[in-house]
Order: sequence, then C-alpha cells, then structure tokens
Amino acid sequence: MGAGTHNEDVRKPKVSHGGVKRHLVAFIGSLVLTALAFIAVAYEVVPVGFTVPFIVILAIVQALFQLFVWMHMDQKGHEFARISIFAGSFFIAAAIFVFIFWVWVGA
Repeated sequence: MGAGTHNEDVRKPKVSHGGVKRHLVAFIGSLVLTALAFIAVAYEVVPVGFTVPFIVILAIVQALFQLFVWMHMDQKGHEFARISIFAGSFFIAAAIFVFIFWVWVGA
C-alpha cells in the first residue's frame, strides 16, 4: 500500500444514474406528453369538457417523470424527500377537494 496505489472502489460512482438511455427515454416521453397536450387543445381532439382534466393528467405524469428520472427520487437516500413530496401533494389535493366541495355546497 504505497502512496501511488488507488482503490478501485473510490473511483466508482456511489449512485448509478441509469445511463443515457433512461434520460433519453424520459426526455422523449416529456416531449410526447407536451405534444399531446398541444394537439389536444390546438386541434380540439379531446372533448371540451375533458380538455382540462386531460391536460392535468398529462402534467401529473410529466411531473412524475421529472421527479423520478431527472431528480433521481427513485434512488436510495431520497426517502424523506419522496415522502414529503407525496404527503404535501396529498394535503394539497385534499385542500383543493375541500374548497371545491365547500363552494359547490355553500352556493
């Protein structure tokens, strides 16, 4: 064990990012979701009453792409952030549901 020897474990990355293929697939998926949203509105492919829910569903799927692929939320060490994000999303959705119900029933 001289000063010039290197341990191969030190040079290996601690976290695997999945490679270029995974990022490329997610990028193309995001482009496809954006194109679907644009086509749904521009060419009126989706019925008028379902346009907004359709775009919101596409936005949620794209946000999940962003979280799990680009921000690596599917890897070890991100459990607290993942739980916090999903708990916050649940409370926001519950608050929106309560306020919508409150306005419709209160009106």
